[in-house]
Amino acid sequence: MVSVMITVRELIQVGGFDESSVLAGADSLENELLGVTSFDSPDGHRWLRAGEFVLTTGFPFLSQQKTCTKRLITLIDELVAIGTPGLAIKLGRYMEDLPEAVLSHATKKAFPILSFPMDKAWSDVIVPVVQCINDKQRIELDRTHAIYERFHHYLTGGAPISTLTDLLSDILDAPVSIHVPQHKWKWDSSLAPLPLDHSLDKLYGQRAPIRLTQEPLSRQKEGIHVRWLLHDQIVQGTIIIGQRERDLYAWEKVAIEQSAALLSLEMQRQRAIQETFQRFRNDFLQQLVSGQIVSHEMLMRKADEVGWELSDHYIAMILSSSPHDKTGMELWQENHHLLNALHSFFSSNEAILYGLDQENRVLLLVPLSIHVAMESLSQWLQEQCLKTVTKQLDQPVFAGIGRYHPEREGIVRSYREALISLRTALHSANPANVSSFSVKSYHDLGLERIMYADDPATEAQAFAEECLGKIQSYDREKNRQLLQTLQVFLQTDGNYAEAARRLYVHKNTIKYRIQLIREWTGLNAENGHDQMLLRIAMTAHVIGHRL
Repeated sequence: MVSVMITVRELIQVGGFDESSVLAGADSLENELLGVTSFDSPDGHRWLRAGEFVLTTGFPFLSQQKTCTKRLITLIDELVAIGTPGLAIKLGRYMEDLPEAVLSHATKKAFPILSFPMDKAWSDVIVPVVQCINDKQRIELDRTHAIYERFHHYLTGGAPISTLTDLLSDILDAPVSIHVPQHKWKWDSSLAPLPLDHSLDKLYGQRAPIRLTQEPLSRQKEGIHVRWLLHDQIVQGTIIIGQRERDLYAWEKVAIEQSAALLSLEMQRQRAIQETFQRFRNDFLQQLVSGQIVSHEMLMRKADEVGWELSDHYIAMILSSSPHDKTGMELWQENHHLLNALHSFFSSNEAILYGLDQENRVLLLVPLSIHVAMESLSQWLQEQCLKTVTKQLDQPVFAGIGRYHPEREGIVRSYREALISLRTALHSANPANVSSFSVKSYHDLGLERIMYADDPATEAQAFAEECLGKIQSYDREKNRQLLQTLQVFLQTDGNYAEAARRLYVHKNTIKYRIQLIREWTGLNAENGHDQMLLRIAMTAHVIGHRL
């Protein structure tokens, strides 16, 4: 049952007091009370409950006449601590008046004190106050029942969820706005629209502060009330109610909570539809990155089925939570949460394809047209995407980025490179000190390309072709000996003089050729790390020609 209260001002009216009876706390007559009681023993306040207005003759304060003022001030403090809304005292029976210091202290504490007429009995106040509370309780219950009936008819009537603003606005007689960015809901009631409050926007899609999870309905500035809509402790949206310069009545709160429940049901239904649809998209993505779809007509048909318009060129990115000390189910749950967070971020950009791959890692296919340069991808992913998404999550996020390869056939290769990059990011992380996100790009990898490949031999051969292909073409076109020079230079451990002696050329010729190799490959044969990569490339090249 809903607890109904009346104010001290209403008690004065129904209890037969007049305005002159207010001795202190005239500015606090809106204090609310649940009932009225009396006590006439020095420690009677110990058995009071919060919300009980007190009637007394003042007799408890006579036991220590010399300290009456101090005792009354202490009593006021104790009553305020209990939650007593006010006090009425029969002056003239045991006490002629109250000291000014007591009245001043009561006003300071927002504690009304009334003068109780000598000709009134306790029941003259208690009975009408109880009757008033009971009447308000009955009205409250009737209103609450009527609200439940209206929402029942609304639910069974099949009205669009967007009309909920007008229903709630009609019940509350106030403008109402509903905003759920993830589902692109922005509905205003037919009453005057509420002024925009952009301070609310920063919380949408973020993890809810503890205060919101405990009290989702709160009063904001300018009489605005906000009911936050949460799911898995993430702020999904708001119900905003305007023009209330007072606290909400219980029946008003019931109407708002009914609206929140209906919105939550609709959001849950939308999520179920979205997750079912996403499974079809996941299957399509898996076919794309595995190269299973070879027919252009079939590719277009399947893309149309999942509502995607394909671009000509894509770069693959793979994201995942940390695998350290996580079971397969834990990883799936965390990556699924990551995908949902990304859905909020990418819902406004339909050009990016996203879903889960076969191992339940988050897969993004980013059209090349979105970015000017490959070098910007890592920065974009960190600043524009992961920095926003990780605010919703409790675990770090790792990402691997592949490179651009032409045509849609290049998606398969870009995906393989993104997977190697992701493994590099995961293995290079320190479990004891993991940052909120870590991104590795295949473009920046060296030996990791081979170490974290599914088939290191094949990856080494691909690296050799990539690294040495331009050198071989140059040799064929110019009839030069760059490849042989590189092989001898590596065999002599980077000794220019010895390499020149073996090739019967001047040392400066070797230097010139090594500089050309650096320009063609981007690798410096004099640098220890790059030299190691060139050795791997040369070894894979020699083995490949022997097979």
